Amino acid sequence: MTATVPAGSLWRHEDFRRYWGGQAVTVAGFGITTIGTSVIAVVDLHASTMHVALIAFAGKLPQLLLSLHAGVLADRYRKRPIIIGCDVLCAATLVSIPLAQWIAEITLEQLYAVTFLVSALHVIGSNASISYLPTLLRGDQLKEGNAKLGAANSLADLAGNNWGGLLVATLGAARAITLDAVSYLICAWCVLRIRHREPAPIPRPAGSSQWTEIREGLDYTLKTPVVRPIVLSNATTSFVLAASSAIWSLYLLRDLSWSATGLGIVMGAGGIGGFAGALAWRPLERRWGAGPVMLTALALNPVAQIPLVLVGPGLGGQLAIGTGMVIQTCAAVAHGGLQRSVRQELCPDQLQGRAQSTGAWLAFGLRPVAALLAGALGTLIGLRPTLTVITCLLTTPFLVLWCSPVRSLRKVPTVQPATVQGTS
Repeated sequence: MTATVPAGSLWRHEDFRRYWGGQAVTVAGFGITTIGTSVIAVVDLHASTMHVALIAFAGKLPQLLLSLHAGVLADRYRKRPIIIGCDVLCAATLVSIPLAQWIAEITLEQLYAVTFLVSALHVIGSNASISYLPTLLRGDQLKEGNAKLGAANSLADLAGNNWGGLLVATLGAARAITLDAVSYLICAWCVLRIRHREPAPIPRPAGSSQWTEIREGLDYTLKTPVVRPIVLSNATTSFVLAASSAIWSLYLLRDLSWSATGLGIVMGAGGIGGFAGALAWRPLERRWGAGPVMLTALALNPVAQIPLVLVGPGLGGQLAIGTGMVIQTCAAVAHGGLQRSVRQELCPDQLQGRAQSTGAWLAFGLRPVAALLAGALGTLIGLRPTLTVITCLLTTPFLVLWCSPVRSLRKVPTVQPATVQGTS
């Protein structure tokens, strides 16, 4: 049974507040680890371009290996225990970095392992978390909840990246990462306090295999006319941005001679744009419709990336890149919150976990390949030319969505698609 409260009073929904708070704290902590591991690799361990790309590869590989199985897990079992267990294990894994520094020394191999394990747990826990939200909220409340989560996560990202740079500079990268471990424990505690009784999963037919259930999620995602182009557009966006994220911190720290604090401030500037995007997409959707808003957001992506490939070192360059980051994250959060709400509203309850995981697998599964290609191309032709190629490729997601029924989508259909055979 879904918890409900009067319209317009979502902040009085105690369980949503707990869920919302836990998510925000985790996002803030993640910013610390992102900067901390970059500084350990580039500054402390003098990692090469390929080593940095391999760390990115380790962080993205679990999406390819585990996303589809995570969806089956979320649909077979109650989601809340999965979220809590993954948060606790993430905390334990991250603590190994400061422990290694205290006992002996941190190695690149450890960074690979920790990055892979945290990412693997995040794949499982995040899928359960996103597919858990529709058990708490429905309809307009679900959209409002996604908007509030986007706003909170953007502010948390801003705080995490800004404080992350400062904490890394003050405490040292390894000790600062301890705070991210604490953030996972806080999230686990918040989710543990949710009172809503999650409904038991629908029993599976006798003899149903995991691969059969995975295929049901794939069939639903790839055969639903509105869902398919949204997911494919997300996949192309994710692939291109994964290539960019694999090398851009190295480019800023080494080629443009940025400090860890400067990197944190500019990364955190994106949180301002994300907050604006989270506040804007609901009224924009009501005014213009879901399709036009998603298309506009995708059109802004390559434009916002241009400063990264044109500017040089110094404050002016940092301001230009920071402005681009604000625009890009504004568009990304607006698009992300809206497309997630559309997909959640359309999806039958018994497929929420697999629909989410299939979308994540298609969107993130090839990110390890993107990271390796970016590292190889950056080594071959240089970082700036590689980022220029990436910027041009960011026009592809817009074209995918433009050539689909989503272009004219104004309101989400109220009738769910037919249940995939075998899930009734």
